[in-house]
Amino acid sequence: MKIKFLMSMLLAGSLMAGAQSQGYKDGIEYYKAGQYDNARTILERTLNDSSTDKALANYYLGQSYLAQGDKAKAVNYFKQGVSTNPDQAFNYVGLGAVDLLNGAVSQAEDNFKTARNLAKKEKNKGAEVAVAIARAYYNADPVKYAKEIDKDLLKAAKDSKNTEPAIFMLRGDMAYDRKDYGDAAMEYEQAINADGNNTEGFVKFANSYFYVNPQLAIQRLEDLLKLQPNSALAQRELAEKYYEGKYWKKAAEQYGKYIQNPNHFPEDKARYAVLLYWGENYEPSLGIANEILAVNPSNFLMQRMRFLNETALGRYEDAARNARSFFDNNPNGYFTTNDYVKYAEALSALKMDSLAVHQYELAVKNDPDNKNLLKDLSDVYTKNKDFRKAAEAYDAYLQSQENPSVQDLYGMSARYLNIAATSSDDAERQQAGERGLEYINKVLERAQPQPALYQRKARLYVAKNGNRPDADAIANYDKMLELLDADPANKQAGSSALNNYKEAYSFQMVYYSAVAPDKDKHAQATENLQAINELLAGGAQ
Repeated sequence: MKIKFLMSMLLAGSLMAGAQSQGYKDGIEYYKAGQYDNARTILERTLNDSSTDKALANYYLGQSYLAQGDKAKAVNYFKQGVSTNPDQAFNYVGLGAVDLLNGAVSQAEDNFKTARNLAKKEKNKGAEVAVAIARAYYNADPVKYAKEIDKDLLKAAKDSKNTEPAIFMLRGDMAYDRKDYGDAAMEYEQAINADGNNTEGFVKFANSYFYVNPQLAIQRLEDLLKLQPNSALAQRELAEKYYEGKYWKKAAEQYGKYIQNPNHFPEDKARYAVLLYWGENYEPSLGIANEILAVNPSNFLMQRMRFLNETALGRYEDAARNARSFFDNNPNGYFTTNDYVKYAEALSALKMDSLAVHQYELAVKNDPDNKNLLKDLSDVYTKNKDFRKAAEAYDAYLQSQENPSVQDLYGMSARYLNIAATSSDDAERQQAGERGLEYINKVLERAQPQPALYQRKARLYVAKNGNRPDADAIANYDKMLELLDADPANKQAGSSALNNYKEAYSFQMVYYSAVAPDKDKHAQATENLQAINELLAGGAQ
């Protein structure tokens, strides 16, 4: 079922003018937040920018690769960092971290010593470098190097008078790894208290606390964005938390702002297109899908969004063509129930009902627990005049309902009426009529008397009897007429009830002429029908 939102979207053009990024600093923030792929993408993208501190960028690039196990690339970036600025301490920490992983402890200690000495020359860097060294020991083996970790953390605390936020970040990460999420959140909160602009502290606090108190986690990210309005990480994480928290409107609005940041990722723009679609903003969603597909025609998600939006916009020929391409070009793709259903909708709108039926059958096969699909499949079978399969599908749906609604029972009677009215097999016609009567009687037991219910029952008797009225059919038409006559407006020109009168009087004429001859009743039915036809003619003028 489509989720409906009320979304007021900001135009991309109005956002572009204010769009800014923090350049390589966004990559550092992503690294510190533990998002290494994103860190690497931005750092590599911005490495040669004139504003980039290349030594520092190389260090975090190396650390991003090291975190994912690529020691060779990590060493290469650390060495480039040393070459760019041999007086910068952090790249020696990086080289020492690789040494530890390689078992070269003595060599690692030499590199750490160099880093500590260089840090003394940089104002307020000693504590941060000490924590970086502690983290290197922790990543190598937290048990084996427990003493070294404690020693460097104590040094960092002493040098900074316990105000270095990196201390609390490492302690928070250590608690998080122990699955002690409460302690982790508390340490991240300490990091924020030590530095109110500590982006990674806000982000990690939100990530560790989101499933405990999502509103508080989101509030922290909203606070961060006020402090760091150009931070790609802050923008993206807030959009993600809105999304995860099912704040759909806010998620879409925030993604709309975030993707104007030069440091956004292509997959985030795709996420924005999805949010726009589910918010019924089909035209802008389609625009983004086409934009991404122009660069990457094989993008699976955007192929999907293209035909889904085209279906929603009523562009059925485009939707059917692109849906067919979507399925054909992705033979191993993960297709959703909605994919099949929306393709079926486009085909059905183009009057390709036999093809639409096949898509609904695939949807049912794909999602056997979704019994509502059986009702939709029954509707398509009905449109395709395959009344037997329509009844079978609807019956399967009905059997899945613990307490079928009156409307469900009424729908089942319609399926049997279709079979009875069109079958040339006497036995099948009789059986379908009887089943239909069973269901309409169940409806009449539970529902208030309505003309349509007695009309349905009368039609079932007519169909069961080979499309000829019998006494039971006439009795039910009489009951329908009685209910209609209770409201004089039903016999006014333009009333939708006039056709119901016409149907009843027409069958009365046949019945009192050929089945149970009665000149007076036949004459009365004829007079009544003539009056109704005059009203219908007057309403049509």
